[in-house]
Amino acid sequence: MQLAAPWQVLKLRHDENARRYDIWVGVEAPRQWFGFVRRGPEVPVEHYSWRHVNFGDWRVHLHVALPVGSTLEGLPWAGEFDMPFSNQLARQIFALLKADVSLQRICDLLDLPVSELWRFRYALDTGRLNVGEIAPEAIKVDEATDSDIPSLDDPVWAALVDGKLEIDIRVLGLKLMLSRLRAQMEKITDAEIRDLKLQEFQRYFAKNKQMLSHELAQLREGAASV
Repeated sequence: MQLAAPWQVLKLRHDENARRYDIWVGVEAPRQWFGFVRRGPEVPVEHYSWRHVNFGDWRVHLHVALPVGSTLEGLPWAGEFDMPFSNQLARQIFALLKADVSLQRICDLLDLPVSELWRFRYALDTGRLNVGEIAPEAIKVDEATDSDIPSLDDPVWAALVDGKLEIDIRVLGLKLMLSRLRAQMEKITDAEIRDLKLQEFQRYFAKNKQMLSHELAQLREGAASV
């Protein structure tokens, strides 16, 4: 967990049957000479809980007592107050999404409740959660490599999603996806999440290349003119 002062583990509990660790974290009490704890006025705290990265195949749940007025910003073992995952686990999930791993597969790999993963995904899609806050390091994008599909860094994708480029769409699934994507992008300002949405859009074209030949032809023409 890489705890640093003044944070410390207050209590640890493990359940072998459930293969689960529960860890309580709080602020270390001030000490006098010879290691005696110095008693002072009780500081009010707020309590938060997050699912943290697994320890092997054991689930880890953190319970944090945060003194009122303190901050947990930038700490990998903490998380957004209204989100279910710690920042470190959120980074892990986001990397799997970038790698085109399905939500159900992510749940299976990390032993996550699907309801909590959908909650996290919804926060990304609606622009409520910024990846810059949970994943400051760059996350590599694995893009489709089909030469018939414009590369991910081609501005044609952003032009299409932002409505600057219009094409004739004959496939209902693509029409619905583009409509939903445009609505989401109006709310998303985080560059990493916008890249994720464009990457998913590009992969849709790659996976349905034969069905989308009419739309792809227009997209390639648009790429030449954008």
